[in-house]
Amino acid sequence: MKRLHFSRLSKELFMPELPEVESTVRYLRERIVGEKITDCDVLWPRTIHTSKPKNFQAALSGSIITEVFRRGKFIGISISSEQKQFIFVHLRMSGSLDVISSKTEIAKHDRVVIYLANGKSIRFNDTRKFGRIYLCHDQRDVVGKLGVEPLSDEFSPEHLLDITRGKRTRIKAFLLDQEKIAGLGNIYVDESLWKARIHPCLPAERLSLAKCVELHKAVKTTLSEAIELSGTDFGDGVVQDGMYSPVIYGRDDQPCGRCKATIRKTRVQQRGTHYCPKCQRMR
Repeated sequence: MKRLHFSRLSKELFMPELPEVESTVRYLRERIVGEKITDCDVLWPRTIHTSKPKNFQAALSGSIITEVFRRGKFIGISISSEQKQFIFVHLRMSGSLDVISSKTEIAKHDRVVIYLANGKSIRFNDTRKFGRIYLCHDQRDVVGKLGVEPLSDEFSPEHLLDITRGKRTRIKAFLLDQEKIAGLGNIYVDESLWKARIHPCLPAERLSLAKCVELHKAVKTTLSEAIELSGTDFGDGVVQDGMYSPVIYGRDDQPCGRCKATIRKTRVQQRGTHYCPKCQRMR
């Protein structure tokens, strides 16, 4: 299947979703866990959301990076000095994190540079300046309201059935709600609904247990496949060399890969939404 570059397919902006964030987390984990932070430069103050830049710099200096993890679409970094704290990074539309030599010249869109004792630096580059970095002592201050992780054991067909009961919201919009299920976004929701043969405008409360079983499997399978392929390369540098190619997202007016009907595009919650009118009939 031909690899897609979404910057050529649509004028919509794309936010990295769970697979892209997880790929970034795995990249960082291999390179920075156990390293000591020596200094930090905040080049765009508004990137730091929860504290003043000088306080952020002071908190990081001399601390040790103990863990890198993901919560929803947030990248979490545990740091420890006199007390344990957490850095959370939300990439938004164009943010990216890289680990390179501290001697490398600062790039035009570098917003925060964290220097490590091993001669490397963590660069947060963000062309559109939408990305945000948070510092907290309690994770709940930043990610406490997020819903269940879709790749966790807690996320089950029964749980999905339970949280959709009485919800008249269209299933596409429901799945995008980060307080219900954390990490799902536009691309992988469309992919999952197509695999489960569910129309994106179906009211969430109309999902039967059998359909919840299919949707649960589709979500887990889609996310796992995308993570294995390092996510989707949007063509904007957020994720390099992501090899996942959506089967329905971005393919409006093309034949469905399952039944050959023409894929349609509509809007749900102001988001471009792709579906097959034959495979995903409103029942």
